[in-house]
Amino acid sequence: MGMKLVSVGEITADYYPRIDKTFVGGISLNFAVHAKRCGADQVSMVSALGADENGQMILARLAKEQIDTSHISVLPGKTSHCEIVVFDNGERYFPPNSYHQHVLASYEPSAADLEFVRQHDILVSRFDISYTKTTFNRVMLDDDFTGKKVADFGDWFDYEGRHPAVYPYLDQVDVAFISGDDTTIETFLPFSKNSRAQIIVTLGAEGSVALKDGEIIRQLAVRVPRIVDTTGCGDAFQAAFTVAYFQGLTLKRSLAAGAENAAKVLQHYGAS
Repeated sequence: MGMKLVSVGEITADYYPRIDKTFVGGISLNFAVHAKRCGADQVSMVSALGADENGQMILARLAKEQIDTSHISVLPGKTSHCEIVVFDNGERYFPPNSYHQHVLASYEPSAADLEFVRQHDILVSRFDISYTKTTFNRVMLDDDFTGKKVADFGDWFDYEGRHPAVYPYLDQVDVAFISGDDTTIETFLPFSKNSRAQIIVTLGAEGSVALKDGEIIRQLAVRVPRIVDTTGCGDAFQAAFTVAYFQGLTLKRSLAAGAENAAKVLQHYGAS
């Protein structure tokens, strides 16, 4: 039986004002698209879109990517929207008040959605300390899900003063992605000795590391001729790593798969 993966959480319409174009985006959508491209046999999404033009554009794109959208709720209102300014060096900037959750602000997976999630081998979601009471907790703390759980914990620096809130969740997941630096590695290295989670720390241009049984496995970033847009680079890395890892590749080879996929995203506008 092939790999069945479900990505639960964020979908956005990403608007780039400097080139006046809108791309499909959002952490959960980016992961889903790249996981399918990287070899997951079946990929589904559980999320919400608005009943607007952006929502229809996103559904059409997901259909083209062969993503199961049967549990994406289309709700009255606007699709989540984000404005992204990409500079000439490829670095991105989110202007103040440029992210609007719209229909996602009050979205919560239904009982039918949870039952659908349980039919998959791998569950992927994002830990966000600002709204864990809804999406993340409902799916990640569902004891009836018997597959593997993968969580994106985002940027470690965003948890300033609230780091302990993350630690209990490490034993709820099988793979934990965290963006940070060498101090982040030092923080989580002790956890790798006893934690259920395979901990992956992404380091941007410095590559990535896997923390396993108190040891560090390093992977350099793949260099590209010209960086166009860094948006979604981390999502692409996570998706490629996850597919490779659960296909049975070693940690080192899975890290390399992630780095290679991230390098592709760096060379064009839009996360996918």
